[in-house]
Amino acid sequence: MTPNHALFRRLFGLSAVRLDTYDYVPDAHARYPFVYIGEQGATEASNNDLFGTVRQTVHIYGLRTDRANIDDISAYIQSEARRIKDGYDYHLSYETVTKQLIPDNTDVQPLLHVVLDFSFTFTKKGD
Repeated sequence: MTPNHALFRRLFGLSAVRLDTYDYVPDAHARYPFVYIGEQGATEASNNDLFGTVRQTVHIYGLRTDRANIDDISAYIQSEARRIKDGYDYHLSYETVTKQLIPDNTDVQPLLHVVLDFSFTFTKKGD
């Protein structure tokens, strides 16, 4: 398992405890609010796959009228993400998160779209 996938699985699991969580943008039948665990990236140290940095973007979509609940959900995900220390074959250490709140008019109903960009460092566990 890669460090990217380890972080993806951890964030997916903690989000799914609280509300519907997807690894794709669901169709119009999805209930709001929901979470989409999206883009990811990694930077390994030069010539070394034992440590580096992984990034994961988490999207939260909800109705504009449900702003307080959406904020609570994003606070929950941020708080729980800070507690992640283990990722299967890797040690993970929370570094930063950036948060954006974007009005979204792609649906018939006005939505709010929260984008959380997480950054973690990783080290491979010893055998």
